[in-house]
Amino acid sequence: MHFGGGLPPLLFDLEKDPGELNDAASDPAYLPVRLDLAERLLAWRAEHLDRSLTLAELTRDGVAGYVAALPHGI
Repeated sequence: MHFGGGLPPLLFDLEKDPGELNDAASDPAYLPVRLDLAERLLAWRAEHLDRSLTLAELTRDGVAGYVAALPHGI
């Protein structure tokens, strides 16, 4: 999982840890996986021009700022 706002990413190896109890994001052995997923996320966002969170900010009270409405049916 990738979060904005300075929050650290989370990464779980579902084959070794199906209960998602051990965060592997800081494990150097998983760095290639993290890089691959980050590239795929950036490519997806570029392809879809996803700007829905551009002006949003995560605060202690939840999301603040503008969050674009999703098209009907999504």
